[in-house]
Amino acid sequence: MDRISFYKADVTELEKNLLDNVIESKSLTVGPFMHRFQEEVRRFLNAPYFLATASGTAALHIATKVLGWGEGDEVMISPLIHVGVANTLVVEKVAVRLVDIDPERLSLDPSKVREVLERDYVRTPNGLKNKNSGNLLKGIVLYHIYGIPARVEEFLRLKEEFGLQILEVCWESFASKYRHMNEYISTGIAGDAGVYSFTRYGVVNVGEGGGVAFKNKEDFERGDMLRYHGIPSEYVEYQAIMGGFNYNIDELSCAVGLGQMMRISEILKRRRGVYEAYRNELKGVEGVNLIQPVKDTDITWYSVVVKLSPAIDRGKVIQFLLSRGIPTKVFYPALFRLQFYRNLVDSDSIKELKVADSVCSSVLSLPFYGDLTEADIAYVVGTLKDALVSFH
Repeated sequence: MDRISFYKADVTELEKNLLDNVIESKSLTVGPFMHRFQEEVRRFLNAPYFLATASGTAALHIATKVLGWGEGDEVMISPLIHVGVANTLVVEKVAVRLVDIDPERLSLDPSKVREVLERDYVRTPNGLKNKNSGNLLKGIVLYHIYGIPARVEEFLRLKEEFGLQILEVCWESFASKYRHMNEYISTGIAGDAGVYSFTRYGVVNVGEGGGVAFKNKEDFERGDMLRYHGIPSEYVEYQAIMGGFNYNIDELSCAVGLGQMMRISEILKRRRGVYEAYRNELKGVEGVNLIQPVKDTDITWYSVVVKLSPAIDRGKVIQFLLSRGIPTKVFYPALFRLQFYRNLVDSDSIKELKVADSVCSSVLSLPFYGDLTEADIAYVVGTLKDALVSFH
């Protein structure tokens, strides 16, 4: 049995009371709690429109459909990304083009994206065409890894210059902000759509849940219909306007989410305190580099992530920590190293992804949640130090 959990949901008596209210109402789906949760998130993000969904993957699927991506299209993504992003695109027969990452922010590197755009694509009346595959490049997927905002400003310039769409995947960056002009704004707001996940390791954890931020009413209404079988949410006569899915989020999940949104300042404060405690404990630990905040951002950490030096055997460290009751995770292996995606790039192309490949082979996520005590953190870091002595 683990001595320390990898994560724990932040739930209190408030969430329990709200759950009781749902049970007493006997309305378990598409009820008042969904609308209240949806509105609380929209206001927090300062988004024009927000649609709550059954999961982050559901949110991404809806956004992909609203943006019009499909067979014959192509988008750029980072190799350091949750596999669910690539899976959703593949289901819609959207080709993915991997481009290397920024060594500081660990998301797509805008300078390398520009290099690939100018080298491998040609402008046509229908848009940018891949010289090799013939696919039309429709957009860039920005994955804000670990809660660190990507260089959104630079990608917005690329969007305008090359006529592309920007889809922000904020599964790990809810409540993270960055400087946009003269103010700080939330991730997911500046692009054409922003998708969020409210599950497991995140700030808001409802069990399974997600959502999409849209910039205009037309996209929101289309997303709303896609959420439930193409049926308009307000109708007199039962009618399906388009194809769709059942991606509704249930009332119980929304009750938990609503409670957490009511306590969001407290939750953020506790998680930041845990990150700072790790930061203090890890100072001076040779061969271990904690991923740090970056300029012009206000990061809400999704995970406490360290990079191990190449001389350290990560696999042995993971097993050593587990033997002492400390579970860890690797977020994430490089996408092209996963069995299903091994044919995504050839050996020559892998050389162009060397930053991502190096980072993916060295990162390790440590236990992280608001209830972690200073004693817990000291035990995790102390055990990590023991592992380094044993396997360095």
